Amino acid sequence: MNDEKSGSPQNDWLGRPGAALIWWCAPLGLALAISVMISSSRLMAAVWMVALSWMGIGCWLNARRCHRLHCYFSAPFLVLGAIAVGLIGFGVVTLGPHALGNAISLALLLAVLSFVPEMIWGKYGRR
Repeated sequence: MNDEKSGSPQNDWLGRPGAALIWWCAPLGLALAISVMISSSRLMAAVWMVALSWMGIGCWLNARRCHRLHCYFSAPFLVLGAIAVGLIGFGVVTLGPHALGNAISLALLLAVLSFVPEMIWGKYGRR
């Protein structure tokens, strides 16, 4: 069976520590660390927009590589989260004092919850 046409753990970046660090652990860790050190909501929004977008692109690329089910769900959650964080952080949308933190938390929560379908249908899909 050709690895490009079906789900393949050999192509899965989540299973490779170096790739997982670059695409998901480092941006998440950096964004969390920077969020603790800054007080500007605009700067925090910019940092989280970059981090969520980076992680979403990593998921999208990983879904194309290995057809990991989690990545098909988490990629749009993370990218939409980045858009929401930008809209809230730069004042385009006002939803209250905790909206920025809630948008970040919701995007991350949905990305984590996107592992649930793998428990039901398995890790890898087919084209």
